Amino acid sequence: DWDFAQKEIAKHKGFDTASAGMSKEQIIAQEQILELLPMVSEVNAISEELNKHRTFEVILISGAAMEGYGSKKGAKVVVKMKNLLNGNTWLWERGKFMNRRYMIQELYQRHLDGDEDVAKIPQEEDPFWEPPEDVLIGTANVFLQSLSYALDFDDKLAVTDYKGVEEGNLYVNITPCSDKGKPLDEDFFVEDPQELLGKPFHFKVTIKSAEVNKAKYSKGLHIKYKSYQDEDFTSTSVIKNTLSPEFKHSRIITYPAVNEDQLGYFEHGCITFMLYGVQEDSSNDSRLMKMTTRELRQMEQLQNPGLQRRGTVSTGDASEESKLRNELEVLRKKYERLEKKEKRIQDLCAEWKSKPVDEQQFESFWRHINAVANSSGNKLKTRVEILNTDDLVSVYSFELDPNAKEQTHVDNNPGAKRNGGLGTGSSDSPNALQSHKMAQQAGGGAQNGSNGSINNSKACVIQ
Repeated sequence: DWDFAQKEIAKHKGFDTASAGMSKEQIIAQEQILELLPMVSEVNAISEELNKHRTFEVILISGAAMEGYGSKKGAKVVVKMKNLLNGNTWLWERGKFMNRRYMIQELYQRHLDGDEDVAKIPQEEDPFWEPPEDVLIGTANVFLQSLSYALDFDDKLAVTDYKGVEEGNLYVNITPCSDKGKPLDEDFFVEDPQELLGKPFHFKVTIKSAEVNKAKYSKGLHIKYKSYQDEDFTSTSVIKNTLSPEFKHSRIITYPAVNEDQLGYFEHGCITFMLYGVQEDSSNDSRLMKMTTRELRQMEQLQNPGLQRRGTVSTGDASEESKLRNELEVLRKKYERLEKKEKRIQDLCAEWKSKPVDEQQFESFWRHINAVANSSGNKLKTRVEILNTDDLVSVYSFELDPNAKEQTHVDNNPGAKRNGGLGTGSSDSPNALQSHKMAQQAGGGAQNGSNGSINNSKACVIQ
């Protein structure tokens, strides 16, 4: 059975031939693979017969890797041609390979007919020849969830090829900024991404540098990427004669008014950075020139024993790891912001504790606390509540959780315990102001040492 034989060949080369649970696009890709595999085998056999020093391979590449984020195309089946003498590679789409195959068949038929000109054909007419072009070394994805909270992203990303093999690293920074490119203040933070809707938003993409593993790519390196709704790719300058290029590229991306689609891009999308290497039609290795195409292909397979079984290794694991790292970084920075706010509130309470009694004005204290508590987001919008109204000491609680309120009482006994509680209240209510004034009028300095500061219970005592 021909179809069964082709599926077995595809399975041996590392392609999944089970169709259960596949989408329509995946089934089409599988059919194209099964169609191309015997054709590629035929072209490889002709290459050996005519000693063209070329080898061909069917590979599967995601649409994002070929065309950047936002590509509506699924995985694409292409044919990779490699020059066995200098290592240059090309990726041919299915249609181009089919046309070349017909030309190769015609050339081989001329060889069988005894046409001696076949060996002297000009390279421009040789279907096995292709001018050098930049090759896609690999891709790296930067997920943008941090932008939903106006946080920056700065990290070293692994650059992986279509087989999931790491080819190097890329250093990228993505920072929310002003329209002039100035980073936002450190205290600027968005607790709920919905707060961005309808507002202008700017962020800067900075590509710092890269590190590439293989020496053959030192002829030149550059990056291409495309952001949401970009029609054309943005490209860095080409850096030559190094495997550690310093790109120093930056670009400001602006959304005049963030809409739901753009917010969804921040929360779930990514920017795919594609690392390209410059290829040149360099002179061939004289040692390799003495070997036949068949010998070179055998040597290639020995040097890469997994080559025939790695055609469809997924890069999903690398992308998922990058996404999880991004989410972890967002949570870490959110925690740091909240921790700074809590520390500032503690410092303010300690500062007011040390003030003389006549300088402990509630209105000023409330303004300071309110400014810190409302500096970012809603979860720490602390409210101040007076917990007692009949003592010389006024106790104010800075609440986080309305459901965890504990009533607290501090009596005139200097040794009495003061337990802060979490609850709700209004910082500017008339009762709070009136009780504070009553406490001051009653002789606030009577209780020496009764000033308190925020502790683990988030309560503060003010005379």
